[in-house]
This record gives sequence, C-alpha cells and structure tokens, in this order.
Amino acid sequence: MIWIKLIFGGTGRRSFEAIAAGVVLAIAIAIVVGSLMVVEGARAALSQAERDDRPDIVRVTSRFNRALFETPRSGTLPPMTLPVYEPLIDPAQLAPMGNRATVVARQSFLRNVVFDEGFLNIYVFGIEPDLEWRISKFSLSRGRFLRNDDRDAAVLDQLSAHALGVDIGGSFPIRKADDQDLSLTVVGILETVALRDPPPRTVEAPSPIADSSFVSGGVFVSLRTSEAIFGRPTLTDALIVARSLRDVPSVVDQLQEIFRLEPGVFIAERYNQFFRKVHDFTLTLGLFTGISAATTLLAVAFASNLLHDVYADRRRQFGVLTVLGFSATWSLAPDVALGLATASLGAIVAYLMAAMLGPKQFAMPSLMADLGVVEPRFDGLVFAAMVIITATVVVLGIVPTALQLRRASIARTLSDDGL
Repeated sequence: MIWIKLIFGGTGRRSFEAIAAGVVLAIAIAIVVGSLMVVEGARAALSQAERDDRPDIVRVTSRFNRALFETPRSGTLPPMTLPVYEPLIDPAQLAPMGNRATVVARQSFLRNVVFDEGFLNIYVFGIEPDLEWRISKFSLSRGRFLRNDDRDAAVLDQLSAHALGVDIGGSFPIRKADDQDLSLTVVGILETVALRDPPPRTVEAPSPIADSSFVSGGVFVSLRTSEAIFGRPTLTDALIVARSLRDVPSVVDQLQEIFRLEPGVFIAERYNQFFRKVHDFTLTLGLFTGISAATTLLAVAFASNLLHDVYADRRRQFGVLTVLGFSATWSLAPDVALGLATASLGAIVAYLMAAMLGPKQFAMPSLMADLGVVEPRFDGLVFAAMVIITATVVVLGIVPTALQLRRASIARTLSDDGL
C-alpha cells in the first residue's frame, strides 16, 4: 500500500481528474469515431459512384448513318434501312493520346445472320479484349474470353447463342463488306454482359435486358476480326481512359483539337457532370470531417490538460523515488501506464458507444447526388484515429512534467519552495 501511495501520491483530487479525463476522452472519441464511420461510409459510396459513372472516361463516337442492310434473298421482304454508327474515326488520329491516356478502340455494327427459313439481326462488336475487360463487365458461363490475336473467334451472350442455335465449338456465318460470308467459331458463352457505353438499340435483336434502349448483348470478336468483316480499320467509337481525374479536362481539349475539322465525330465527357452531381455531397462530407477534426482537437486539449494536472503533483514523489535509487525512466513508467490505461479504457468505451448507439444506415444530405443510403464503416483509418488520439493525449499530458522534472535538481524538487 505504501508503494501505491508513494508512486501515485494517494487518492483524492488526482483520482477524480484521471476519471474525468477518461470520461471526457470516451465521449469525445465516441463522437469522433461516429463521425469518422459516417465519413468512411460516405467515401465508400462516393468511390462506388465514381466506379459506376467513370468520370475518367471520355467517349469519342461517330455520327449515325442510315445504312442499307441485307435481308434474305428469298422471300418478299424488302431491304431495310437502319440507323447505325458510321466508322469515321481514324485510329491514327488517336495515337497521340497514348502518352496521356489509354485508348480503347471499338467497331460496333449490325449484321444479318441468314438461315434457310429466315434471318436474325445481331449486333457485332469488335473490341480489344485485354483493354475492354478492364472497363466493361463480362461474366463467363462456359469457355474462354477473347484474346487479342484471335481470328474468326467469337464470344456471345446466352440469349444470342440460343437464338443462333450455337454452343462452344459451333460456328455461324457473318456477311462481310465484300459480300462474302465469314464463319465465326464460338469460344465462349457469356452469362452476363455490361458493356461500358453501349450503342443505342435501333433494331429488334436478342437482348438480355428486356425493353432496354441500349444494346445489352451480342457477338464480340477481336478488333482484327471485325476489321476483316468491316473491310476497313476506321472505328465507330472509342473510349479514352485518362490516367487521372485531373487529366480529363486537358484530354478533352486535346481531343477537340484533333477532331475540330471532323463534324461527324462527337466527344462526350462525364467529368463536369459527375462533380456537379456530387458537389453538395462532398461539401457535407467535408463538414463531417471538420466536425471530427474540431472534436479531436478539443478532446485532446482537455483530456491532456487533466492528465497534466495529475502528473504535475507527482514532482515531489519523483524526487523521493530518485533519492531512493529509482531511475527517471522507471519513475515515469507508472505515469505512462496510468495515462495509457485511462486513455485506452476511454477509447474502448467510445467504440462500444459508437457501435451500439450509432445508426446502421445514414442518409447523407444531398440535393443532386443520389448515392443511396450510407452505411457507417469501422475500418483501419477509424482505428488508427483512435490510437493516435489516445497516444497524443498521453504524450501531451506527460511531456511537460517529464521535461520539467528532468531539468530541475533533486534538492529543488524535494524543497517546498521549489514546488
């Protein structure tokens, strides 16, 4: 008991201040943790919206053209004129973008697959498989996906495969620009397809998503195969993926300069639209971050001041321990342990309060951004904030006393005048 009194200086005001520091710290950290959990949940929602909207992608498209499509030569059906993209984009014009962005080239067109009893409209997409895989979503059901060096190979969605009556290893004809048929071999069947920026659906064709105004399925071939079908290397559309969001405005300016004399080529970007949509959302997110920062500063200042008062009364005991042969480090160890215990207990209580009393879902105020309900998240950043606050309180509380005691002589420490 005498050692406890000697080290901690007894109970009373000092104990009350330690308890008060723990309570204040627990309440403050609970507020900080709750705010940070909402902030982290909001950041996750914002990141998901960015992945969905992809403001880093700039789209270059050709104009629509009224194209004549072949129908079966037998029967009484007349030829049809359908709106399709006209291939006006020269890949060489996009070559300068390679230093600042990734160019995903495409050839999108309609073809008729002719059977003895009729024909089937089908959308064909010439893609660069390794690049397209990164921005669009393909889920394979059977077989494999395309490779860049594939020739006369195709993958297609399940509905299109059923309509064509083909499976893995089967083949079907596609009419080329030179009026000859090219036999495509099926190497993969897709379970789901989510093509990034698909063309509008202008004609009835197999569509995995019913009543969709955009093409949701079709036949996918390598770009070299589509060039053989099309009979030309020019593109119908291309996606320019900027290396970072801040590069998008300059990428758009460069594209507009490249195609300023091409009235049939259009450039569309989502960068400005996306940031206008989430502007008030990010402002609200900044407000919560500011609340967390202000609460942290106040909590650290108040709690560390209470702990400093607890340590300040220890100067006489420190002198006694030094005379008895205790080193300065071991004399301060109980103070550090007391501070860590107080702050850690406060942090644990704060986490339990935030977990039990905090909302499971939070509707972040926003005028334009429809990002759904935010789910507060406790992750590594929130845990790190708790640890940093706890350590900062202990350090700020004990450092002034430790420096003062190390600079003062033992005689002065033990004298009443020096206290």
